[in-house]
Amino acid sequence: MKKERNYWIDVLQKHLSRRQALRAAARAGLGMTGLALLGCAAAPAPTPTKAPSAAATPKAPAATPAPAVKAALEKVVFSYQEDPTSLDTHLDSGRAAVALHDLLYDGLYRWSQELKLVPMLAQSHRLIDDLTWEFKLRPGVKFHNGEDFTAEVIRFNVERHQDAAFKSRYISDYNDITKVEVVDRSTVRLVTKAPNPTVPLKFVQSMIAPMQYVKEKGNPALTTQPVGTGAYKFIKWAKDDFIELEANEAYWGWQKGGPFEKAGRIKKLTFRVIPDQSARIGALKTGAIDFFHNISADFYKSVQENPDLDLIENKAATQPFITISELKEGPLRDKRVRQALNYAVDVETIRKSLLGGVPDRIASFLGSAFELSYDPNLKPYPHDPKKAKDLMAAAGYPDGFEIVFDNAEAGHEKQKEVVQAVADNLGQVGIKAAIKPHARAEDFNATAKKAGNGPVGILYDTAGTSRIDPDFLLWDKIHSKAVRNFGYYSNPTADKLIEDARSTMDPEKRRKMYLELMRLLYDDPPCIFLWQGKYTFAYNKKKLPGLRTVLWMPAFYDYTV
Repeated sequence: MKKERNYWIDVLQKHLSRRQALRAAARAGLGMTGLALLGCAAAPAPTPTKAPSAAATPKAPAATPAPAVKAALEKVVFSYQEDPTSLDTHLDSGRAAVALHDLLYDGLYRWSQELKLVPMLAQSHRLIDDLTWEFKLRPGVKFHNGEDFTAEVIRFNVERHQDAAFKSRYISDYNDITKVEVVDRSTVRLVTKAPNPTVPLKFVQSMIAPMQYVKEKGNPALTTQPVGTGAYKFIKWAKDDFIELEANEAYWGWQKGGPFEKAGRIKKLTFRVIPDQSARIGALKTGAIDFFHNISADFYKSVQENPDLDLIENKAATQPFITISELKEGPLRDKRVRQALNYAVDVETIRKSLLGGVPDRIASFLGSAFELSYDPNLKPYPHDPKKAKDLMAAAGYPDGFEIVFDNAEAGHEKQKEVVQAVADNLGQVGIKAAIKPHARAEDFNATAKKAGNGPVGILYDTAGTSRIDPDFLLWDKIHSKAVRNFGYYSNPTADKLIEDARSTMDPEKRRKMYLELMRLLYDDPPCIFLWQGKYTFAYNKKKLPGLRTVLWMPAFYDYTV
C-alpha cells in the first residue's frame, strides 16, 4: 500500500499555489503570507467589525472584547432572470437553482471567495491508495427537519446519483465510484474504478440531500420542499414569482468554531424572478431588490453612476461556443473546414461591440479559469477570411456550402445578436448558415442527441462547472462517449488524453496532458472558440456593504463587513 497522503494539498502546493495565489495576492495587494494554500485548511476568518468597548468600572479588570458579530439584516431580496426547475440539489444545475441550493444545502466542500476549498460537511480527506478516498465528516450536523447527517447519508447520496431512473444531473460524475464503505458514523470511504484525482470536487456543486426524508417522502419531495443542512431554510415557492427562505439559526457553520461564526445573519431572503434586465435595474434603483446576477455590459454605466449601487465581477469557469457537428458525412468532418470556421468569425469585434469587451477570449476549449489546462502561449484564432477561404478550397469547397445554425436559448447576454453576427461572418466566406431558434425549455441539444438525429450543422452551446477542474467539462463535452458531446466530436488521441488525465494522480503530469490536449483541440477544433465569461453582479452597496460572492452565487451565509 502506498504512503497515505492528502492529495489536494499536494495538487495545490505543486501547481495552483504558484500562479493562482500570486495573482490573487497581486490583485489584493497582499504578500504570499496573506494567502492560505487551497486544500483542506480551515476557511479564512472574515475581517471582524470593531467590538464595542467594555463598560467603564473602576474596580473590575478590563474585559476581553467578545468577537464582533455583524448585526442582523431583516430582509434581503435577490434576483436572477429565471426560476429554478427544481430545488433538489441533484436535479437542476442552472445558475439560479445552484445559487439557491448553495443556501439551502451544504456540500462536503465549498469554494471561498478567493477560490480556496473550504471544508464543510467533510472536515478532511485523505488518499489511502490510488483508488480509495477517506473522508472524515463533521459530527453533530443536522438537517432542517432534525435528521442526523452521518456517513450513511453519503452512501445514500452516491447511490441516488448512480440510479439511472432518478436522472441526476451529475450522474456522470459518480459512475466511476464502485463502492461506498461506511467505516463509522463520521468516516466514509469511496472506492473508484481507476485512480481519480477529482473525487473531493464531486461534492462541491452536487450537495448533500437528506436520506430519511427522501426515503419517507419520495424523490419528488425535494423538488418543491427542500431540506438541507444549509444556512437557510425553505419557506415558500410561488412559481415564476418568488421563493422565500429564512435563517437557520441552528446552522452549524454559524456556531463557535464554524467557518462563518463571525458572519452576520440575514433573517429573511426572498428570491425574485425578473427576466428582463432593464426591469431588474429599475427594481435595484428603487430598492425593490438588493442584488442581482447577471448584469450585462449595456447597464454597467447606469449602475456605476448611481452612488447607492456597485458592481462585482468574478472570473467564470464557463464559456459559450459554437459546436460543429460531425454527425453526418460532409464538410464539417474535415478539420480544415472547422479551422476555416474559426478563421472566418471575427470574435474580437463581436466581443467588443456586443459585450463591451467584458468576457476574455479563449484560444482552445478551456480558458484561464482552468489553471491546470491553461496555456498562455496559445493564442486565439485571428480573424482571417482569406485563410478561411484557402482552407475551404483545399478541402474541396471553394464555393462554400449551406448549413443549419441551431440556436438553443441559454439565457446568455446578447445571444441572439451573437449568433447573427457569427452567421454574417460565415456568409462572407461562402458558408450560408440558416439560423433556427429553439426555446430552452425544449432542451433541444439533449433531445436531438438522444434521438441520434442531430444536430447536423452548427449550434450555440455552453459549458461550465463550479468544480474548476478540466476533467468535468472535457469528460462532459469532448470525449467521444460524453453525454453532452452534441457535435459528435471523436478523436481517439483526445479520448486517451482525457482518460489518462482523469486517472493520473500527479498534478504536473495531468497538466502536461491537458496542455497537449488544448493544442490538439486548437488544431482539430470541435467548435468555434469564443470567450470565457464573467459572473457579474449589481447590488445595493449601502445596504449590503459586506456582500461576498462566490462564482455566480451570493454568499449570504458569510455576510460580513
